Amino acid sequence: MQFGGSCKLFGIGFVVLIAVPGSYMVFAQAQLGQALGSISGQVSACSPTDPGCVIDQNAQARAPLPSTPQNPVSSQGLVLSEQPLDQNGENPQNPNRAQNRQNQNLESTHPLDSPTEFQQMVANSIGKMLPIYGAMLFRNPPSTFAPLNLVPVTPDYVIGPGDELRIQVWGQVTLNGHYTVDRAGNIYIPQVGTLQVAGLPFAQIQEHLKSQMARVFRNFDLNVNMGQLRSIQVFVVGQARRPGNYTISSLSTLTNALFATGGPLPQGSMRHIQLKRSGKVVVDFDLYDLLERGDKTNDVQLLPGDVIYIPPVGPQVAVAGSVKAPAIYELRTARDTTVNDVLELAAGLTNVASGAKLRLERVDERHLRTLIEVPLDAQGKATLLQDGDLLELNAVVDQYKDAITLRGNVANPGRYAWKSGMRVRDLIPDKDSLITKEYWLKRSQLGQPMLSYIPTCLPMTAFGIPDLRYGIPAGEEGEYPNWRYSSTRNPNLIGLPFGGVSEGISNAQPNFNYDGSPITDGGLDCTKVPYTSTAASGTNDRYTAYPTNATNPINNNQSGSFQSGPTQSSNTSASNRMSSASASVGSTIPTASAGQFKPRNDVKLIEPDIDWSYAVIERQSKENLTTSLLPFNLGKIVLDGDSSQNLELMPGDVVTVFSKADIRVPQSQQTRFVRLEGEFVSAGIYSVQPGETLRQLVRRAGGITPDAYLYGSEFTRESTRRVQQQRLNEYVDQIALQASTSAVNSANSAVSAQDSAALAAAQQQNQNVINSLRQARATGRIVLELQPDSHDISQLPNLPLEDGDQFIVPRIPSTVSVDGAVYNQNSFVFDPSRRLGGYIRLAGGANRDADKGRAYVIRASGAVISKQYSSSLRGNGFDSLGLYPGDTVVIPLNFNKGKTMRLIVDLAQIVGQFGIAIAAANVVF
Repeated sequence: MQFGGSCKLFGIGFVVLIAVPGSYMVFAQAQLGQALGSISGQVSACSPTDPGCVIDQNAQARAPLPSTPQNPVSSQGLVLSEQPLDQNGENPQNPNRAQNRQNQNLESTHPLDSPTEFQQMVANSIGKMLPIYGAMLFRNPPSTFAPLNLVPVTPDYVIGPGDELRIQVWGQVTLNGHYTVDRAGNIYIPQVGTLQVAGLPFAQIQEHLKSQMARVFRNFDLNVNMGQLRSIQVFVVGQARRPGNYTISSLSTLTNALFATGGPLPQGSMRHIQLKRSGKVVVDFDLYDLLERGDKTNDVQLLPGDVIYIPPVGPQVAVAGSVKAPAIYELRTARDTTVNDVLELAAGLTNVASGAKLRLERVDERHLRTLIEVPLDAQGKATLLQDGDLLELNAVVDQYKDAITLRGNVANPGRYAWKSGMRVRDLIPDKDSLITKEYWLKRSQLGQPMLSYIPTCLPMTAFGIPDLRYGIPAGEEGEYPNWRYSSTRNPNLIGLPFGGVSEGISNAQPNFNYDGSPITDGGLDCTKVPYTSTAASGTNDRYTAYPTNATNPINNNQSGSFQSGPTQSSNTSASNRMSSASASVGSTIPTASAGQFKPRNDVKLIEPDIDWSYAVIERQSKENLTTSLLPFNLGKIVLDGDSSQNLELMPGDVVTVFSKADIRVPQSQQTRFVRLEGEFVSAGIYSVQPGETLRQLVRRAGGITPDAYLYGSEFTRESTRRVQQQRLNEYVDQIALQASTSAVNSANSAVSAQDSAALAAAQQQNQNVINSLRQARATGRIVLELQPDSHDISQLPNLPLEDGDQFIVPRIPSTVSVDGAVYNQNSFVFDPSRRLGGYIRLAGGANRDADKGRAYVIRASGAVISKQYSSSLRGNGFDSLGLYPGDTVVIPLNFNKGKTMRLIVDLAQIVGQFGIAIAAANVVF
């Protein structure tokens, strides 16, 4: 219950409360105090932190919520009123509230200043711009140039008009109010009266207020804090970044005002900042004391009316090179500043600085620039400096005294100390010192565990959403989706890429093997299940999936590998050119998923072998500084201990040990691995011995099996593949040039819109063909020219072997394939009595788009027999050609079909127009 300020209401409330006995008498005293406060002009208010406190917008007073009744207790004593707060927690009667909130949104960073003339001169001399020391201190100004409101007030702070006192009293009397010092230096506390507080230090204000209130109350305690502080006005003039009149907090010091103005300009002094008060200089502030030593002794507190004057910059010197803080420094005085003083300003020399001398560049009597070399001894450091001097210190030369460098294919490359009489064997003592760290690292990685094949298919819910992942319920796979296992097996095996998008990892790119195939974990991608014959019937196939091409689902995947994404487009040409030998070997793997698994294990060189025949010492002559090379045989030193190759080393020598990958060595010295796959007694990867041929290697591998088909074998070589690819690229470039030239000539000869459209279509078609050719990749196959009845390794050629060779011998196939422009492209069972024409008839014969004159046969050996260029097989003789197992008959399409009819139509139009012209001439003449 609360009473207003009128005497009538006061009396009624007093009479009503008098009738209530007991404890309500104290509550009447509280209401009496509030009434007195209202009469005296102070608005009563509840605590701003009280959730039951609301603001009456009409009366501008605070009152408790009706739903929150107060329960006063007699021990609380008298409750005095306080000055109200606004919604921001500030005193609305504080006249400095708006001033304390000004300039809150300054620039986050000042723009760069234009370089001074001295900076430009230094940049022309040393090649880079030096900053002015201390300028970066003002690059990032504070959000406000006044101190924060919650900064503790120092004990010597003098209370003045405009300051706000936060007084808290407890005990017999309760008080929590904010009081602003008026212009007379007083504050008013209800039932206490007007108290003089101006001029008192903050350390004495609490005792002063307690002694004044003790005249009225007893048994209480008191606490005083500072609220909003008064503002003062100061003037900043001279070479300031933003000169003017500033209203700042009374706690501000000289440095606070400097931050308010953005600091001195590049033309302003940092060493003679003057604070003037009543026309006198009270402080000559050196900002370097703060920057260099953190000394704020002269950073005095500002008073109203103070003037901060920043004079023009004094003498400047530049320090560059191997010092810890290269910059342009201002001198306190130019008469007694020495080189040592400036080096101390620059934080001293770096740990790589040359301690012999420095270069002093000076403007001599404002006429010419001169150079002086100053030794860094006591006498040189005492050299006096002048305005505009430039000091530059050089770093030590990157030269090692008595050191030898070992580099290349060694275990610990680096620099080693040279000793008198040192030789190569001292630097390379044994074979272990030639094995690189990369070799051991890769060797240790070979023994790391790998993910096993995970042939599982994801079961689908009724909504088509997988409810299991690799046999593990969704949500139980943990944080690492790649480490999931399942014992469920299925013959349909297609690898899922590691960490792909399907694994819940976005923006992931699949990794690829050396052959361009994606690295998978062996799991089944249920979205690309092979379309089997049982799936076509819809029976006996648990994982039936819809093919992407419903018109010919079985032929969608003739290569036996299922790829997705970029891998499918990039490997199209390679899969179309898969040889019969490779396909046959893949189909002989005794598993239900033949050809589906990608090879995981291989034997190859993880690091190149050492070149034992050649190493070299690089040495620079001390007389004429020319470099010479001293080769030596590394193998004779390390392996044989030949002292003739153990050359003596000199300081500064660089010893380089090469590998066989650095310099091409003879084939006999190279490490060669050859793969034998297919119908071998011991198929595998073999290391080729010096001088060993293909026939000898196959014999060493145990020979071939009875089912081997040597005529259809495939021998590929990496060096041959590179040459073939280079020739293929040159051929495609030549075709592209011819197509471009032909397009330009045809465009000039076009006479109608129809001709232009036809030319554009032809150009687009040519471009598509060229793009397809650019996707083609050479195989590196070498035709061995074996006879069809070859069955013994003695019939193999004595072909020298190279590193990376691969020899695949399939088993004897049982089919012959017919492809191209036939009615049924298919493979047919081989019949020794059936000729080429018979196989074409089994395929339905050539269709209407076939170019029968350019038919050809691809032998299983890799050779090609063409009908067009085989003079002995002209006419019907080509159809009587005998075929062998694994051969392929190809009848190409006729792309020139229709051109003859077009030519006849054009000739008819010409003849018709010529006849019309003759008839018109007869009529005229």
